[in-house]
Amino acid sequence: MPEEVVDSDNIDVCEKDEGDKIFNLKILSVIKEAQQKHGLRHADYQRYRGYCSRRIRRLRKAMGLVQADKRKFNKKDVTESLLSDVKHLHIPLITAERAWAYYMQLKFEANAEPRKKYHMINRLRKAKKYAEQLDTLCADSSKVDARTKLETKAYHCWLTGTLYFETGKWGEAQNMLSQAKTIYDSLSQAVGEEEGNLFRQKMDEITPSLRYCAYNIGDTSAKEDLLSMRGGTAGMELDTLISQTREQQAATLQDVEWRGRKMAVKQEKVRIFLLSYQESGQELVRARDTDAKLAVYEDLLLQCKDALQALREDLVEDPEFRTRQQQSSGKVGSQHFLYTYIQYIRHSITLSRNTVLLESMRNQLEGKEKPTEGRKLVKPQDVVRMYENMIQSLSEVTTLAGLEEDESLKQANLIKMTFYRAFKTFYMAKAFIFAQKWPEAMAIFQKTKEYISKVKAEKGVDKELSSQLNELDKLVEENQFVAHANSILETESITDKVAEIDLKKKAPLMERLDQYYEDPDVGKGKSSLARFPPEFEPIPCKPLFFDLAINHLEMPSLESKLEAQKAAGEKSGLGGWIWGWGKK
Repeated sequence: MPEEVVDSDNIDVCEKDEGDKIFNLKILSVIKEAQQKHGLRHADYQRYRGYCSRRIRRLRKAMGLVQADKRKFNKKDVTESLLSDVKHLHIPLITAERAWAYYMQLKFEANAEPRKKYHMINRLRKAKKYAEQLDTLCADSSKVDARTKLETKAYHCWLTGTLYFETGKWGEAQNMLSQAKTIYDSLSQAVGEEEGNLFRQKMDEITPSLRYCAYNIGDTSAKEDLLSMRGGTAGMELDTLISQTREQQAATLQDVEWRGRKMAVKQEKVRIFLLSYQESGQELVRARDTDAKLAVYEDLLLQCKDALQALREDLVEDPEFRTRQQQSSGKVGSQHFLYTYIQYIRHSITLSRNTVLLESMRNQLEGKEKPTEGRKLVKPQDVVRMYENMIQSLSEVTTLAGLEEDESLKQANLIKMTFYRAFKTFYMAKAFIFAQKWPEAMAIFQKTKEYISKVKAEKGVDKELSSQLNELDKLVEENQFVAHANSILETESITDKVAEIDLKKKAPLMERLDQYYEDPDVGKGKSSLARFPPEFEPIPCKPLFFDLAINHLEMPSLESKLEAQKAAGEKSGLGGWIWGWGKK
């Protein structure tokens, strides 16, 4: 299958004199372009590795450096004496990329098959070897310009630092990655804006690894830096580093206390989740926008799901847990109550995430925030549906094992449910306003006011809830006036139409069912309900047919047939009369 070649704009050959050529290879541009075209846009490292293999074969064939024939293998490395074309520099570069792509492929597969980790390290070590070969080749040659030498040095330092990082040599990894970042920083300032963005993106990829190295060396502030970077350009690599940091701290979390009960935490995934939940408050404070907050909540929900699964697998073997699941009363063990606690946390996280979503949806509905491109416009029905989910979640909390008799929790949840019902009915009324159903909207606004007064009558309502209720009360009053005014205008328009009706026509009621006016004759008993007797109406009748042609037809003569029958009867005699009398 033919492959696309790398853009020649990234390869420059500068001529000093007629005989001297200075090679310029924009390494980061070359590999980024090849990665985007051949699989890495979708994280398909196997496809990119196959592309690298085919490209190396083509380069060696074009440069006359084929290493194998039918009989034996002859190793042919690119040396400074052979360097006569910029394509010679591509051979060690693409070879290093092929080994790095194989390392990344194995890194993903090692999550399910730990034995592949050793093979992964060997591939990364080979990538570092070819990057070092490229760096040495360019550093010792006078045919390569300064920028290429700097890029090859940075590329070599980055792969070397990555190798030390994977093998847990934090000091060496920090040193090499710092060198790579420094070189990329210098290059980003020396080139144009477009190429500078590539170098800055590479620096952003290196930064989380540097902070993780600092944390492992002993810098406690590095952990906070990692958490503050979430939501940036580092992506999945940063989430991996944060999870590794939490795994190291999880060993210190042995038990947890909630609702007056102390529970032992035995499962590793449960420990990691509880640590993440404890630190989520700081992450949310540092979050820059709504998307960053939602990313934190989504990550917590995924970890919560894993923790619940791990805990449930252990509890299934407990007969008390199975019995309690079938009944609504009975003893709740320590691990079962821990399961309830994590379920409670899951509901709390879901409510917080929905609150953030609702804030964004309400801003879009009120015109304070522009809708995101590619997403549908927010409608009041969407907000109502979100509040229904929150009310359902709160009602499920009170049914969790061990919380059925907790009256304080029931009372707190009841207040919250009434609070959310007030907002739900408000947006239901808004939906009726959009549909121009004014009486229905006014009726539901009245229901909203009832919910608001119920919540305000309760003791111990949070200040934040009270302030939101006051704002809601103002909005209800404003929208109620709007609905009332439109209802009056609509009534006036109906009155105008009624005034246009001609009362002198005295049409019977059966003929004016779609019109209304006050008929004074109704009270006197003289109202005309229908026409009686009904008037004659023309209807189609069955047509009559007259056969006029039969009088003009001449029928055929039957005399010949009558004479033949008479002659046959005379010849038959007495026998014919006996046996054939019935034929006459």
